[in-house]
Amino acid sequence: MQQSREEVRKVTVFDVIKQLELDVFCDVMYGVVKDFKTQDELKGRLQEEISEKALRQINDAALMEGYPLIQKSIIPQNRDK
Repeated sequence: MQQSREEVRKVTVFDVIKQLELDVFCDVMYGVVKDFKTQDELKGRLQEEISEKALRQINDAALMEGYPLIQKSIIPQNRDK
C-alpha cells in the first residue's frame, strides 16, 4: 500500500510554530528572529525536522501548562523511528 505524501513528510519547526496562539507565536518569533542575521538562516531553521520524541515532549509540556496539543494530523504516521 502506498502512503500519501502527508503521511511520510517530516514535521518541521514551522509546522509546530504555526499552531501556537497568537500571543505565544509573537513572543517566540520576536525572540527567534533576533538570533538570525538573514532571512535564509531563519528559513533554514524553520524548515528543520523535529523528532517524534521532541513532539511528544512538546505535547507533554503543553498538557502540563494547559495549552492545546499539536494537531495529530501533522505528526508522522510512520512509527518506525
